[in-house]
Amino acid sequence: MAEAVTEELALIERARSGDQAAFGELVRKHRAKAFEWAKRIARDPHMAEDILQEALLRAFLHLGTLADMERFLPWLHRIVRNEALMKLRKAEHAGKERTFTALATVRDAGQVAWHDVDSILHYMASRRDEGNEPERRLAQKEFLVTLRHLLRCLTAKERAVFEAHFFEQLSPSEIACLFGTTTDNVYQSLSRARLKVKEERIRLRLQDYVREQRDEAMPAKAVVALRKGPGSAEWRRCKTSFAGAVCAVIPYAGEVKRSLIDVMGLTAQAFRLTIEEERVDASGPAMYFWENKFRDGLLNLGFESAHAGDGGAPPTPFLLNEAIAHARRSIARGVPAIAWDVGAPEFGIVYGYDDEEQVLYAEDAKGKHVLPYDRFGRGESGGVFVLAVTEPKPIGEREAIANALDMAVRHAYGELTFVGYVCGLPAYDCWMEAFRKRRVDRIGNAYTAQIAADARGYAARFLRDVGAKFEDAAALALEAAGHYETAAENLERMTERFPFPAGGQPDDPAVAEEAIHLLKRASAAEESGVRALRRLAGRLRENGTYLQ
Repeated sequence: MAEAVTEELALIERARSGDQAAFGELVRKHRAKAFEWAKRIARDPHMAEDILQEALLRAFLHLGTLADMERFLPWLHRIVRNEALMKLRKAEHAGKERTFTALATVRDAGQVAWHDVDSILHYMASRRDEGNEPERRLAQKEFLVTLRHLLRCLTAKERAVFEAHFFEQLSPSEIACLFGTTTDNVYQSLSRARLKVKEERIRLRLQDYVREQRDEAMPAKAVVALRKGPGSAEWRRCKTSFAGAVCAVIPYAGEVKRSLIDVMGLTAQAFRLTIEEERVDASGPAMYFWENKFRDGLLNLGFESAHAGDGGAPPTPFLLNEAIAHARRSIARGVPAIAWDVGAPEFGIVYGYDDEEQVLYAEDAKGKHVLPYDRFGRGESGGVFVLAVTEPKPIGEREAIANALDMAVRHAYGELTFVGYVCGLPAYDCWMEAFRKRRVDRIGNAYTAQIAADARGYAARFLRDVGAKFEDAAALALEAAGHYETAAENLERMTERFPFPAGGQPDDPAVAEEAIHLLKRASAAEESGVRALRRLAGRLRENGTYLQ
């Protein structure tokens, strides 16, 4: 047993240094197990195979980040799981992907809205001898010319393997025999080649996009002079990056003036809590369906908006075009756009573009960034999301506050979210259960506590401001504020026990028990606070004309 462990550690060390054969051996040993992980989440063997291929490629590219070689399997499991969740998230928004069989029912290949290189190749290979109609032969010829052009990005060996698999339809084992290599090496070559072709397709499509857009009445370059971006000290004080980005953008969008407290309250970000139920990892706070929540929050602030993407999966060329178009149009009007993951997995702003250089200028709390068009939406989280504030839409103060409180109440009682995540009041129960079972992720727990504590502090301040504005609702507003202050105090004590990013000692039994006690008190206070919010929303609507 010890010898086997030593041998595996040696393989991992060689793979970390770039030895593809060593990585291939690791894949051979653990592929079946990784496939089962993917299938357990996807519940579809075909999707599981796609997930596995992408996860293995991601693992190979990031193997150098594995600090503890003895934790290779848990590390690989995490990558497979994240890849599966991103795939499911994309499917939830886009609907179930069409199979190749379904694609084959389309009469004219030129009419298919191709979004995946593999789909094109499989389709063309399956129908290359079918039919003699001139239109079909022409469409196929045009597709093949385009594909041959795309394949120029591959090395000679990668292209030979790629064409053998997709055009000659040879199996990986047959290709391995043909080229005198191993099946695992063929899988790796195909994965690399697929990625290169997809990236080349995006790059070429974006070049076309820039040429198409030059006819618009829009400058080829525009940069908004920033006043206070999300990288400023003022916005760094807010732990919720979306709120910081909104505060950085809305001064350019209209005459409405809003403080950070207003933004946190009226977008209901001050009342959110979402956790990853298995380990309470760092992905939790951002894992919810952004689109409707952000749109409704901006309406409460007095603005219409438009968005592209969902932040959950690498963008297709079409989606990337759409996201960049939203950003360009907004910047050309003099308003920065809000974007996800411009330098880290959080929200920032895009404040400039240059079509000649094909770059975007962006900023988040980490600083300023220059993003090539074809790398936008391909950051650490691997997804694109752009939100543009389009125009003012005035709203009465009472109506805006009541709407925000309704959003908070719906969230508290468990709004729909992604598989594996829990939000609102039920999230506290899952959080406590994770401590009981000693499965809390050290950094994720600390990050979640920091976000939640900061948000509850803003909730209390927002509610106190509501009490000061509306005498008829003051008692209810102050009651709710008191409950959220109690929740914030207990969550602040959580951040002291589990400082971010160090994380503390969540597996220590005594520390875990103390954490459970703090979470119970925060949960009870927030439950009382939610009941007060519901009554407060009713009072504001009862006595308001929505014309204030």
